[in-house]
Amino acid sequence: MSDSSHPESVVDLIEDLRRLPGVGRKTATRYAYWLVSQDQEYLTSLGKKIHRIKQAVKICRICGNKTEYEICHICQNTDRRTGQLCIVEQAEDILQFEKIGVYRGTYHVLGGVVDPLKNITLDELYTETLSERIEGEHIKEVILALNPTMQGDATNLALKEYFQDTELIITKLGRGISIGSTLEYLDSATLKEALESRR
Repeated sequence: MSDSSHPESVVDLIEDLRRLPGVGRKTATRYAYWLVSQDQEYLTSLGKKIHRIKQAVKICRICGNKTEYEICHICQNTDRRTGQLCIVEQAEDILQFEKIGVYRGTYHVLGGVVDPLKNITLDELYTETLSERIEGEHIKEVILALNPTMQGDATNLALKEYFQDTELIITKLGRGISIGSTLEYLDSATLKEALESRR
C-alpha cells in the first residue's frame, strides 16, 4: 500500500529495507532517504556488491560456514585441529566466537534448529558430515553453542542423543547467557565467560 507522503520508489525501498533483521519502519525510512542522498557512483557500486554476494558466497562443504571457496579458511587451517568441535546454529555465530579470540578449535554450522512445532528434526539440518568429522578430526569434545531458546534446547537434546553411543565429552556454554538471548547480540566479555565456564 503506497504512502502518499513518500515518493513511490522510496516507499518500495523502505518495504525492502524493512525485511532486514532488526530494521523497523522508522529505521528503514532513515536508511532509504540516506541512500537517496548518495551519489550514483556509490549506489551503483553498492548494487553490484549486493548482486555479487549471492554468486560469490558459498557454503563450506565441511562445516557449513559461509565462504567464497569450496572449503572455508578455518577448515583449511590445520592448526585449528585441537580435538574440539563447536556446534552453532548459523554461520554468523562463528564471527562472534572468532571476535573474542580464545577458541582455537573447529566449528560445525547446523543451518537452523530443531523445532517440534514446525516438525523440523535434526535430520533436516546439516549433520551429513558430523560423524565423519568426529573420526577424521579426532574430536574429543563437542561444544553445544546454541541459543538458549526452546528450539535451542530441543536441538541440544537431539544432539546429545545423536552422540550418545560415542565417548565424546559433550559440553555447552556456561553462565552469563540469559534465556531467550542470541549469540549475535552478546558482548565479547559475556561470550568469553560463557565459553570458558562451559559445563
